[in-house]
Amino acid sequence: MKMPQTFALISLAIAVTVAASAQTGNTKAAEALRKADREWMAAYASKDADKAASFVAADGAIYAPNAPAAQGDAAVKKMAADMFKLPDVKLSWTPTLVEAAKSGDLGFTSGTYEFSFKDPSGKTIDDKGKYVTVWKKQADGSWKVVRDIFNSDLPSQSAQ
Repeated sequence: MKMPQTFALISLAIAVTVAASAQTGNTKAAEALRKADREWMAAYASKDADKAASFVAADGAIYAPNAPAAQGDAAVKKMAADMFKLPDVKLSWTPTLVEAAKSGDLGFTSGTYEFSFKDPSGKTIDDKGKYVTVWKKQADGSWKVVRDIFNSDLPSQSAQ
């Protein structure tokens, strides 16, 4: 992951947090975000790459650990499709914080995730961690992911 991208995402998440905390948040927008987040997870559970990618804005990006950013429709669809090819893949997440700016056009969800699949030897690989997703309200009223980043709570393999 490139440092400028990481810095930009962290800066955006902090700015959204500060903006949401400094003003009275928008409860209606926050509920719409929570609903969009649940629907996005359902799309991943269905293992439909097109549907999963449809929740990401055309210029949105997903920053997965140990991989280049998946930016834009094609890259996000490929990332999802590649993940769905993993044997017995399962992904779920739980938002623990959902906030929207008072303006109601920008917000974020953050929480925990669980991810598992079977490696080529048949061994189950389990991961759990945390995430931050920045959402932007679109002209049609829908919410789309503009940035998503996640990382594991487990120690790195090199630390073991």
